[in-house]
Amino acid sequence: MTEKQREEAEWENINMLLMTHGLRPLSLVKRTDLKDFIIFDKQSSQKMRHNLKTLVEETECQQKMIQELIETNQQLKNELQLEKCRAVDQEQRANDLEQIMESVKAKIGELEDESLNRVCQQQNKMKDLQKEHKALQAKCQHYKRKRMEQQETIASLQKDIYRLTMEEEERIITQNRVFASLCKRVPHTVLDRQ
Repeated sequence: MTEKQREEAEWENINMLLMTHGLRPLSLVKRTDLKDFIIFDKQSSQKMRHNLKTLVEETECQQKMIQELIETNQQLKNELQLEKCRAVDQEQRANDLEQIMESVKAKIGELEDESLNRVCQQQNKMKDLQKEHKALQAKCQHYKRKRMEQQETIASLQKDIYRLTMEEEERIITQNRVFASLCKRVPHTVLDRQ
């Protein structure tokens, strides 16, 4: 490949790069009539190719960076949206939990009130039962005293019966003696003998 062919190939490569990025290609003139053209020497032409290539490559690099920035920005937007959704979910969950807590507090309050009422009722029942117990104890003591009095009365009556029985037996004995004694003194009549 000659130097001119190599240079033309380089210009063709640059044209491909330009077209790839949506730019118009440069025209290579292969005529001898050069009246309307500006001509570069080989060194300037080489610099021009190098500068164009570098410019296109940098543009390509910048476009890649811009694309990456756009993608990163979209990714950040998506993540932000996701975080917002999560935040809304968390807030909803927090509200739900707060409502549950309020409901539980209310239920605990009701249970405490019921428990307190039950305790008060039980205390009142206990007081009533204690009063009944005292009344029953008083009755029991009263009946015990009454029974003791009745037992004492019975014992006293038994003593009286015993004493009266003894006295009656003594009286009968005495009466029999007196009668026997009288019978010995009085003469026996015929009627008695019969």
